[in-house]
Order: sequence, then C-alpha cells, then structure tokens
Amino acid sequence: MKTLISCLSMVVFSLPLLAAEADHYSKANIPLPDSAETINTKANQFLRQGLDELNQKSDCSDSVKSELELYEKLRDYFANHSRGQLVIDILHDETVPSRVIPKTESIYGDWSIGDGFLLGRPGADKSQLGLMPLIRIGEVNIGVDKLEHMFGMGLIYHKRHNVKGDSLTDVLKNGIFREKTVLGGNMLATGIFSYGDLSANFNGMRFWNHMLLKKDDILGGSYNIGPYVKCEAGRWKPTLTEIDFRNYVDHSMDESVNCRKLATKGGVEKSKKAMADRGIGINSCPNDSQMLTMMYSKYNVPVKGDSKGRTISHWILNLNGLGKVKYFGEFKK
Repeated sequence: MKTLISCLSMVVFSLPLLAAEADHYSKANIPLPDSAETINTKANQFLRQGLDELNQKSDCSDSVKSELELYEKLRDYFANHSRGQLVIDILHDETVPSRVIPKTESIYGDWSIGDGFLLGRPGADKSQLGLMPLIRIGEVNIGVDKLEHMFGMGLIYHKRHNVKGDSLTDVLKNGIFREKTVLGGNMLATGIFSYGDLSANFNGMRFWNHMLLKKDDILGGSYNIGPYVKCEAGRWKPTLTEIDFRNYVDHSMDESVNCRKLATKGGVEKSKKAMADRGIGINSCPNDSQMLTMMYSKYNVPVKGDSKGRTISHWILNLNGLGKVKYFGEFKK
C-alpha cells in the first residue's frame, strides 16, 4: 500500500491537476432548461473564428502536420475552463442555465482529505470548480467537466488511435490509468472514479474524428457525422454540417445512470448516507436501469483487435453500481 500511495503521489503532484466532479443528486427535482441550441451556436461560431485565424497564418494541406495545426488552433475554443473559450462562456454566460451546487451542500459535503484530498481539503469549499455546474444538453444533465473531458482527453484518444494508429484497447486503458491518477479517482485527488468521464473521453474521440472524418466513426459508419471542416485550395473551410453536441452527449455521462466508484470504503459509506439523506435509496444507482441497459446496447460494439473480445461498453460503463474502485483488476471480464 505504501508503494501504491508513493507512486500515486508522484503522478498526481507532478502533473497538472485537472480533476473536477459533478453532483447529479442534489436538487435533482429542479428542472434544467435545455441549452443545446445555445451551446451549439457558440461552438459553430468559434469553429469558424478559429478557421479564420488559422488561415491568416498558413495554408492547409492533407498532411498530418496541417491536421495537428488545426487541432491546436481549435483548442483555443474547445478545451478546459482555463483555455477553451466555449467552456469559459458556458461557465460565465447567463444565457446558459446551470445548476450550481456548493460543495458544502452537495453529496460530498462530508468529504474529508482521507476520502479524496482535492475535494476534502478546506479550500475546496471556496473553489468554484471543485464541483462543476450541471447543464442540460438535449435530454441529459451533465457536469460541464464532461465537455472538458471530451475536448481534452477526447483529443488525446483521437490523436493516439486515429492519427498515430495505437490500438483502441491501449488508448482506453491509458484513459483509465489517468482517471485513477491525475483525473480524480484516488485518495490524493478527488477520490471519485468516474465512468461518466470515461464515456466523455470516448465520445470526445468521436467528436474530434468527425472534425475531418478521415476514418469511420468507431461505433460504425452509420454514426458518421461531418466532416465539419475541409481543406480546399489551401484554405480551411467549414462545411454545411454543423456541430451538435446532442450527437455525443448521452446518459452514459450522467453519473446517476453510469455510476461512479469511490477510492475509499469511507467514501462509499458517505455517498450512501448522502443519498439516503436526500430520500434516495442507497442502492438507487443506477437510478434508471433501463437507460443503463440502453447505453450498454449502444456501446456493445467489439473493440477491433481486442484479444479477449471485449466491447466498448466494457471500458466505459459501470454495470455494478456504487462501490469502491479496484486499482488492479477493475476491468477484468
């Protein structure tokens, strides 16, 4: 155990701390207006703005170098709350309705540093981003952090699998490693291992692949969208296909459906108590088993080259409910 904690310490404190969480249970009876149209409009405006700025600097081509330059420029708009203008706008624009839950009023109100340092430390009560606001996109409430995962880890997945050609299994395993370390799921971070984050990572890979659509969607050609952008006569141009995040956001990102796991037994017990205090049964995650089954069917797509015949659903969905995450063997079939 000491060796594990030492290794986690080196990983967590040597990399940027990117962890943020969401609370899908507190104030869940208060409806959230759908912000999809507003967010989609902003996204497509930022896409065109990014292309205009890139065209002022250089011509485009079909090369990998040009493709990577495109992604780097678009990261000015599609990234996390410290860089990406879209997330910044969502967090601060009153035209995007959100549910803000202070940490002290959330299901993590009793969190201690032993449950997860970043969320349990006294300073977390004052952090605006310890718990991300919830927004509604289409039929789904998600934490704004899920968009950050789509844009950040999603691009890492896309570059590794679709550009470099790394196996999807290796890419998904790397995402799990990051979720268990720098992205939250251990006692030195927030103490929350989010399967919803893993789904957001995966769907972010789909989003970035659709940008140029050089390969079929990983779920199959019937899911192809776009491309959103094309290189024509040395200039980047938007196509007639516009970004719509309803094509990527689904209930696999809702952590009351795709249940989180916790780093410690104490965290599990505190989560169950917090749910009970809100009139929610301690075994009510998932709170919609039928929806989780639908998500399983959607992502029950074989991972090409996986020696054990595992499907995408195996890597991004929690079918076992709330519990303590295993640091070794969590994803054994």
